[in-house]
Amino acid sequence: MNVLITGGAGYIGSVTAELFLNNKHNVIIYDDLSTGFLKLVDKRAKFVKSSILNYKKLVETFKKYKVQAVVHLAAKIVVPESVAKPFEYFQTNVNGTMNILKAMNECKVNKIIFASSAAIYGNVKKVPISEDSPKNPINPYGQTKLIDEMLIKNNAVINSNFKYVNLRFFNVAGASDSGKYGMLKQKPSLLIPCISDSFIKNTQFFIYGNSYKTIDKTALRDYIDVNDVANAILLSIKYLDKNKYGTFNLGTNKGCTVKQVYDIAVKVLNMKPNFCYNPNRPGDPDKLLTTNKLAKTKLKWSPTHSIKDMIVSDFKFRKSNI
Repeated sequence: MNVLITGGAGYIGSVTAELFLNNKHNVIIYDDLSTGFLKLVDKRAKFVKSSILNYKKLVETFKKYKVQAVVHLAAKIVVPESVAKPFEYFQTNVNGTMNILKAMNECKVNKIIFASSAAIYGNVKKVPISEDSPKNPINPYGQTKLIDEMLIKNNAVINSNFKYVNLRFFNVAGASDSGKYGMLKQKPSLLIPCISDSFIKNTQFFIYGNSYKTIDKTALRDYIDVNDVANAILLSIKYLDKNKYGTFNLGTNKGCTVKQVYDIAVKVLNMKPNFCYNPNRPGDPDKLLTTNKLAKTKLKWSPTHSIKDMIVSDFKFRKSNI
């Protein structure tokens, strides 16, 4: 298929593009490089430098490359920044998604895989989280993702040919199995790259918050390897051959607190611990842990990488690239 990947020059997008190309799909990467990197654009893919806020360019790209499916990953994703700059997040994440859906309708492109987020659930009262758990996002980032899901669902109402899969990512980590693609940001917001950087640069690591309602009072998350995420996206394309829609949580069902992840990293990378606690970050829930039963059943998907795999691959990638 001719698959357009928005945000394809970013972290998850680059790993996804590589997997799609390896599986003989034609990939068009659509990215404005505001947070993505030209270095992460696979040379086998077509590349269009533009924003999802540019409706005219989206339509032009769909027509030029005869796009048949969209993997929509482009978004602003940093939770604390969304609290400080909510309007920017709604502008990019919501208006950008509306542009994509309108362009798809205009160009008769009827399949989309949307990168949603565990942030739509908010501070849940019951774990593990299922797809039917209450949605109560506690930060603007999560709110934009929930609105995007609603827009996609509404588009399926007005366009009978439209098909979609929402993938609610939990905490994505690791680098591609090939070692070519990973988190390239100099100042990442994700936990494991931050741990890697502290070891590589020999600096103190800051754990944000030690008053959460968890076993060691640091926030608990479900970490999922980026290769497993990319594989779920690939399987979602196949899923839409026989199904009209689906929504799936992507996680491992195995939560780790921030302190536990740090301790594992110290052990597997043979490093000396050097950390301190900082105040809790605004908008961060205590626990986010999922059940992936539905994804296993419907998508025929299972995670194959462990938290140790994520730590080691991320460390190797960042040590070679930052």
